[in-house]
Amino acid sequence: MQRHAETTENRIRELSPKEGREMFDCAAWRKLGISGEEFICRGDAGYYDDPDDRTKDPPEVMELGMLMDFAR
Repeated sequence: MQRHAETTENRIRELSPKEGREMFDCAAWRKLGISGEEFICRGDAGYYDDPDDRTKDPPEVMELGMLMDFAR
């Protein structure tokens, strides 16, 4: 399973939607100990405050928020 884009011959290979979801899931497990799906469900339910406000949530929430487009 590939978890990042590869650089080959000065070009970046884009991740497939499946690879993007796998990368996001791995990042969520690594950063918060939950699945990517659980992170998205919690975010949609309002579990996390403003992801840009580091005073209320850990910085990992903001980092995962920036990667969420890979999973949706």
